[in-house]
Amino acid sequence: MADIFYQVARKLRPDLETLSGQRRMSGVADIVSLFFSLPLFIISLVWLIAASDWEIIIQNWMLVLLLAALIILFNRFSFYVITEIRSGGYANSSGAFDGTVLWTAVLILGPVAIWLDVIWNLASFLRDIPKTRTPGARWSQVRVSITSIASSVLSLLIGLKVYALLGGKIPISGLVFAQIIPALAGMVIQFVVAVLVYSGYIGYVIWALSRVMQTTPGQAVRFFILALALPALAHPFGILGAGLYIVHGAGVLIFLMIGLMLVAVLARRLSQAVEASRQQARQLDGLEKLSRAILNAPPDASTLSEILKEHLPIMFATRGIAVWTSERGILLHEPTDWEFDIKPVWNWMQNNRETKTFLGGIPVPWSGQPTDHEPLIIAPILNVISGEAEGCVYLELQTLAVQWDERAVTSLLPAVQTLSAQIASACHQAHVYAETLAAQKTKQELTLARRIQDSFLPDQIPQLPGWQITATLEPARQMAGDFYDFIELPEGRLGIIIADVADKGLGPALYMALSSTLIRTFAQQFGGEPAAVLTAANQRILRDARANLFVTVFFGVLDPATGLLTYANAGHTPPYLVSVNPGVTTLRNTGMPLGIDEESTWNEETVHLHTGDVLLLYTDGVTDAQNSRGEFIDRNEILDITSCCTGQSVDQISQAILEKLHRFVGDAPRFDDITLVILSRE
Repeated sequence: MADIFYQVARKLRPDLETLSGQRRMSGVADIVSLFFSLPLFIISLVWLIAASDWEIIIQNWMLVLLLAALIILFNRFSFYVITEIRSGGYANSSGAFDGTVLWTAVLILGPVAIWLDVIWNLASFLRDIPKTRTPGARWSQVRVSITSIASSVLSLLIGLKVYALLGGKIPISGLVFAQIIPALAGMVIQFVVAVLVYSGYIGYVIWALSRVMQTTPGQAVRFFILALALPALAHPFGILGAGLYIVHGAGVLIFLMIGLMLVAVLARRLSQAVEASRQQARQLDGLEKLSRAILNAPPDASTLSEILKEHLPIMFATRGIAVWTSERGILLHEPTDWEFDIKPVWNWMQNNRETKTFLGGIPVPWSGQPTDHEPLIIAPILNVISGEAEGCVYLELQTLAVQWDERAVTSLLPAVQTLSAQIASACHQAHVYAETLAAQKTKQELTLARRIQDSFLPDQIPQLPGWQITATLEPARQMAGDFYDFIELPEGRLGIIIADVADKGLGPALYMALSSTLIRTFAQQFGGEPAAVLTAANQRILRDARANLFVTVFFGVLDPATGLLTYANAGHTPPYLVSVNPGVTTLRNTGMPLGIDEESTWNEETVHLHTGDVLLLYTDGVTDAQNSRGEFIDRNEILDITSCCTGQSVDQISQAILEKLHRFVGDAPRFDDITLVILSRE
């Protein structure tokens, strides 16, 4: 960036030399905008001082206090706009409806009321500047405050001048046409002047994106329009507020502001929901693309670092992200000018193999002294075989208009944990490949692949008070097409999955891995709605996999407190609910298998599990078992075993069923996997 802007900015901020990419561009933009806004800031304050009649404040001190309180309240319920202006680069801005209160104030009290906004901006600056942790953040804070005051004061003074020239009066004489039109004209002029004040910053950012970053600036233009226009849309209500106060007094004005406050609260909630949805969609899409890229990459993981560099920085809104393994070293460190020392983190991680979060400013356990940092997420990369930590994923989140609290940071954990699991799988795949090449034994390759597949199954059976759960999977070959899973869901609920991919072998096993990953991912999003989980997974499977396979799935959500089981059955062999009364209930299909029709939908059904009830879930390897004479086992015998064993432990029931199957099959070759999941309420 050897241009005049950068050369000037570097004189004030030598640290720009160490920055790159958007961080350098943002730093230069702050200084360019500050130089552009500072003269306007001085002019606007001098003009405001000359135009202020402090006697009006003294005479209307109660109204002034009311308006000041309203400005504070509206800023407490600000909304925000966050936009990705380029791949992995975010712009954010917060806004509030305090401009409506300000217009109400100036139409009643005149220019002196603008001091309410000046005082608020200065107070906000003094409150926030001690919290900044980097030179860039401090320069940005100064730029924002100076530009905000210059824009607000100058645009309002010019808007009021236009209002007066068109016949407007201070205070406004009421809600009459002759006063409303000049006021609206003044607001339009105010908006235009505000855009001009911000034009230095906007112009440089657009220029830098197109000429320096080689990025289309269209998204940035739309962001600036939204950031400036959304708060201004509520300004006309200031005319209504001023007119109502003049005609009816403060009571009616307060009533109007309460209504606007409700709108402000809704706008804030909406912006929070939009941002959460955007982040979740971005992460799901990024994880899928990363998974496909890893599957399509060379099995020796020689391109893993390039794949991570392509997909990870745009997956999360981070100040920096690092991925490290003990065998391969640093796989990713973005951006390169971001400071990160892996050694103390890794020493701590070896004894703490859980995903951890640390909010901004909280001391971190691997440092012996206080450190300034943004919110952190650290997830271990666990060895697929041993479960030992062999690396970590380290994210330092980017400060946006929305503040990172415990809930917001925790919401990122499922995506980060899935990411670390994918990296672990890729590293293990490379390890398996290296061993296979060295030994040149197909049997060893398939055995290790089976271990990888086993890693997709739960490490342990959930322990629920008042319930017994057991699960067994016996593959017919080295690679199974069956799978089961247990997913912890909010409010203490448990997701229960059993599924069977058509056909057997390595291809169906990979299809099983993709299906189980997608179902688990969407279960985190639609955990309490089994039909929605199956619908989303089905669409992704058909969109991303072209294997001409399908998978039958039973997905149930159990509320352990009530015994209510909500389920959807995608063409899977119907489970049995064995009760003392009324007997056996068949949980029949509620739709077709996944992977057939993208437009498929599923219904949901519910059943109650009472004390002593046993829920038997299985794959067709149980009911389609054949002996050497080609005879199929009678499924009623399986039900009889379950009914007779009611009152025994689920492990005893499972063992009795397996022994019956093994005796029936004898020496005959097994053609299908056997999977059992049994649930009993004590």
